Amino acid sequence: MTYKLRHILVLFFALGLGAAAMYVEMNPWLRLLVAAFLLVPIIYGADGLGIPKLLRALPDDTSRHRQFGDLRSQVIQLLDLVRRLNWLNVDLERGVRKEEDVKAEIAMAERRLDGILTEIRGAAGRSSQGTEVEEEREDVSSHQSAEGR
Repeated sequence: MTYKLRHILVLFFALGLGAAAMYVEMNPWLRLLVAAFLLVPIIYGADGLGIPKLLRALPDDTSRHRQFGDLRSQVIQLLDLVRRLNWLNVDLERGVRKEEDVKAEIAMAERRLDGILTEIRGAAGRSSQGTEVEEEREDVSSHQSAEGR
């Protein structure tokens, strides 16, 4: 019997016994004990077939790498500042706070907005590692003429 065939048989035999143990009426503690003992041949069979190695080769969704992390953080700051400006204008219209204080805060937020836009221009087109990203662009006129047909 070949090495892989032995692992396949052990794996399917253990899985079959586990399925049978779930359908046969028995004490729950005995069922738990049978399932625990069947874990050993299931792990042996799966390891012999290389299943863990295949699963490790799959991409991990939890650690998804963002290529433009710096640009993303700048845009998030921009959106937060725009929300802040919106609430400042709402406060100004409702008269909740002193008009001079709100106008001073709006002016300061607008200066910060100009700074963030400058930072975004600097971060655009660069990956988080600092390298320039070359992007293949189609000829816009040929693309538009193809859509117009």
